[in-house]
Amino acid sequence: MATVMPHLPHPRAARIDIAPLARPDHADYLALLGLTTSTGSLPPETDEVLTMDPMGPLATHGPALCLTARQRRSTNPKPVGALFASSPDWAHQHPLVRHDPGLSYLLSRTALLIYGIAVTPHRRRQGIARALLTATEHRAATAGYRLTTLIHNPDLTDFYQRLGYTTAHQITIAMPDAGMGLTQPPPYLTAVKALHPDVQIRHLPGAPGPVVSGLLPGWDLPAGARFEDGRLIA
Repeated sequence: MATVMPHLPHPRAARIDIAPLARPDHADYLALLGLTTSTGSLPPETDEVLTMDPMGPLATHGPALCLTARQRRSTNPKPVGALFASSPDWAHQHPLVRHDPGLSYLLSRTALLIYGIAVTPHRRRQGIARALLTATEHRAATAGYRLTTLIHNPDLTDFYQRLGYTTAHQITIAMPDAGMGLTQPPPYLTAVKALHPDVQIRHLPGAPGPVVSGLLPGWDLPAGARFEDGRLIA
């Protein structure tokens, strides 16, 4: 998410209804997401995804979660906010999981990447992005997901931290025998938030940034875990 939120007086918080994307709103939904996306671009198959039946307990369209936000009792039927989330690219493409389909599948059902979240410009700073995120986190936790993550512009660091996210240029996912590094090119940052009590986000000696442990059962770290020469020593 790279939405610019200017430092203006806070308007009154809007009363918002969050719901899965409905077919009549496809064009408005894509137009909203075109304003900003967390990773710079949505997956290229997004248009096709919007035509698919849900493929998982969290999904609303194909493998993705697509939500819209509307102002309650508004005379304008168009959505004022949109969110698109799916499994993270790294759950399929990272070298540590690329040749392990079983592990890739588990990660894709454990971590959720919010690819894009957008609010129409004249409705920003009214709690709409917060409502979309809160609804997404609740849905993900209920479906058994343990972590939400997104990529954002540094201008939004305070916003995400207030919502309980940990942000850094590099986040490491602790695995039983390795650390999976998630690094963004400047100026972008990765933000992560635990959705399950077993997931911890820790700062370890020598680590280049925060470390996520407990993402899958058995992926906990002992108290003395550390990094040496870029390697996780557990």
